Amino acid sequence: MSLSFPISGLSPTDWLCLSFLSGIGPARLSRLCTYLSELDQQTPMSERAPLSLFDEEKTTEAISYELLIALKWPEITARQAMDYFSNGLLTKEQQAKRDESLAWLEDTDHHLILQEDEYYPRALKEISVAPAFLYVEGNRDALALPKIGIVGARKCSRYGRDITFQFAEQLSTHGICVVSGGAMGVDTAAHQGALHSKTTPTIGVMGTGLFHRYPHHNKPLFDEILQQGGALISEYPLSTSPRPHLFPPRNRIISGLSMGVLVAEASVKSGSLISASYAIQQNREVFALPGRLTDAQSEGCHQLLRQGATLVRHVDDILAECPELPSPAFIKKASDQKTPDKRTRVEKKTETPLAEDSAQLAGSSMVRFATQTFHALPETASGNAKRILTMMEQEAQPMDFDALIRHSKIDAGLMMQVLMELELFGCIENREGLYFRC
Repeated sequence: MSLSFPISGLSPTDWLCLSFLSGIGPARLSRLCTYLSELDQQTPMSERAPLSLFDEEKTTEAISYELLIALKWPEITARQAMDYFSNGLLTKEQQAKRDESLAWLEDTDHHLILQEDEYYPRALKEISVAPAFLYVEGNRDALALPKIGIVGARKCSRYGRDITFQFAEQLSTHGICVVSGGAMGVDTAAHQGALHSKTTPTIGVMGTGLFHRYPHHNKPLFDEILQQGGALISEYPLSTSPRPHLFPPRNRIISGLSMGVLVAEASVKSGSLISASYAIQQNREVFALPGRLTDAQSEGCHQLLRQGATLVRHVDDILAECPELPSPAFIKKASDQKTPDKRTRVEKKTETPLAEDSAQLAGSSMVRFATQTFHALPETASGNAKRILTMMEQEAQPMDFDALIRHSKIDAGLMMQVLMELELFGCIENREGLYFRC
């Protein structure tokens, strides 16, 4: 567990317990943290004394029910907080969460990083709703690297995924840590590109607790992030399961950690524009990749460019705005410690040319994407097989049988024949009911 001088005497365990209260959330914890930090700055270090959880008179000198209400805490949450400060009272459910969190922290690769901790990123502390603390799994040193966030559509195009992969690989080769959200589509390509460079760690910001890495299909990706010296971080309690409303707030952490945010591909209604909005509010650089005028998945990027985002044609456009780089010693240390077999490393060039069009990638019998190779469909294949494979590549994510029928309007009987044809050609693979491009 990461330790630091506790804010106004509140220990890491105290902050954990507060985060389990009814009606609490990151914003309310952040307001309390900000208040107590300002209080600490006004109090000389020699005069600070830890609060006694069972001494209500001392506790209420710094924290009172009225203060919590003034910080816009709900009444039930404020009462529970004062019960905890007065006598350590927690419900059985809250006690269970506390105990499982403390057990999790016994692992040397698991950390709870408070704002006063030396590992807490300074840039993140500057945003308006900075997390009171972070759960970190993996290499906390990665948090000190200069970082670029990469976000984009989950249902991105093949072109968008390949370009994202190449940009992430190049940024990583230049010593910049790629930060993304671990989702399907652009996020996945960003992490894969960074991992392929085997040079600089990458960071995944989870919209769930770390007990529930989401999406489940990216479990091998998350494992590789940790194996290569990166980190998974979250502001949510460990057992927090996926819920739609939890993902937008985590975008402020992606942008808050980063010097700038690259929007690789996004429609006008894409959630990726939330990250861009946070970046603007946080005075971060916003970068956007241009796309075809007829491509709906590029409309969001074009909108950002019209609003003043930096046009990105190659990686130098980003590097010119982000001159701060990590020391070569850190890069060497991370790669030496975290790469299991040095013989598997690939010699890197300083810059990989970007493909001008996704069609250029389909000229051979095997199409390369990320760290995999994909079989191209023979010319002798049926028209429906070509149609379904094109649709799957445009969707850029695994699809189940029902989704394939809904999108293609092909009846179930014919769809089964088409899928069998594609499997025989080695172009798709069925994994637990989901069809993957391969």
